[in-house]
This record gives sequence, C-alpha cells and structure tokens, in this order.
Amino acid sequence: MIADLPRYPTWLPASGEYASTTGVEPYPVRLGSRYHDGRTGEPGKDWWGSVTGFQRPGSLDFHHAITVSAARATVEVNIHYAFEAAEDQQTDVSRWLLLTITMPVLLLPARRVIVSRFDRENVRTMRAVEAHFPADGTGG
Repeated sequence: MIADLPRYPTWLPASGEYASTTGVEPYPVRLGSRYHDGRTGEPGKDWWGSVTGFQRPGSLDFHHAITVSAARATVEVNIHYAFEAAEDQQTDVSRWLLLTITMPVLLLPARRVIVSRFDRENVRTMRAVEAHFPADGTGG
C-alpha cells in the first residue's frame, strides 16, 4: 500500500498539502523510482521525489526537495517507513520524518509554520494508514 504511489488516493484523502502522486517511473515502485507529488496541478505546490530505500518487507524511504517560495526556503524531506512483525500476525508500521530547512536568517520565524504543516501531514498520513488497516484486522 505504501509503495503503490499512484493508488494513494484510495486510502489517503486529499489535503491542503497533498492531492496525488503522478508520473511514477519506473512503476511498480522500486529503489530509484521518481514521482511527482503534492498538489501536482498547482504550480508551486508540487515537487518531485524519489525512492531512496526499498527493502521488502522491512522498509521504504523517500526523499523530496520542496521549495517554499514565501519563506525563501528549501526543505529537504526524508521519510522512512519501517514494517515490523508484531503479535497475532499483525504488522507495526512506523514513519519517521526528517526535515532539513535552509532559509534566510531573517525569515527563521516562518520555520515554525513550515514544520507544523509537515507535522500535521505526518499525523494525517499515519491516521489514514491505521484507518485503512486497523489493528483489529478488519480492513478499512
């Protein structure tokens, strides 16, 4: 589910930050795949990403470089998913988000806004994963 980027809309509703993933090449997703992400129909609200780690069934890594024009910032985004066997034939999924933000010192107060948007999107994504595959195994 996490690796099938074009099908994200089936489990992750659109938000102010994300609407779809398109242009996945090569597909099916593998190490080195590139994709167009974010709000791909809206200039300045989209970015290109790549799969930087792919180890079935244990982990999946993504990298994006996002330009935030209003803050004259570049945000390097690294996302890591880890999948670990749990009790009762369940799988624990964790998502780690590492942001490296480069921006002018005078605009550093905007950093808090940038980080909060990524935090919200991180929580929203994990809630969608849990809703789609709840711990009770009922499916979403």
